[in-house]
Amino acid sequence: MDILHVNALVKGLFTLADKHRFLGRLQAGAVATNRFSDVPPSLRFFAGGDQSVRGYGYETLSPENENGVEVGGRYLMVGSAEYQYQFADRWRAALFVDHGNAINNLNDPLATGAGVGIRWISPVGPLRLDIAKGLDRQFGGDWRIHFSMGPEL
Repeated sequence: MDILHVNALVKGLFTLADKHRFLGRLQAGAVATNRFSDVPPSLRFFAGGDQSVRGYGYETLSPENENGVEVGGRYLMVGSAEYQYQFADRWRAALFVDHGNAINNLNDPLATGAGVGIRWISPVGPLRLDIAKGLDRQFGGDWRIHFSMGPEL
């Protein structure tokens, strides 16, 4: 079996007038193989969670098998746009929207999540607390709390 696994991630940050920040993220991936059914789960794509599409559980956006278990997709498409406003020293408020999914066909539907968050710029890097709503019930979207830390880029 031959496998080609490609995963590209692009992130950007633009600051305006010292208090306004815009963050963007695009991620795309694909698996090319002569027998996808033999590709191990570690090389398949999953979406959802803090660093993907907020408003959905970690790695819950994926094609499912006949038992309803997420098995990973051949393609990954995820995009995110976030606005942050610094309202106090070391504190920012955020508004965001995420859109994407792990899929087997490029025409498969993508999930959308949107929400608000707060950022504390700690001495070891930003701590992020987000409240997000998954907007697509077909993917199990609901209200979720997401906590993450580390560099934004």
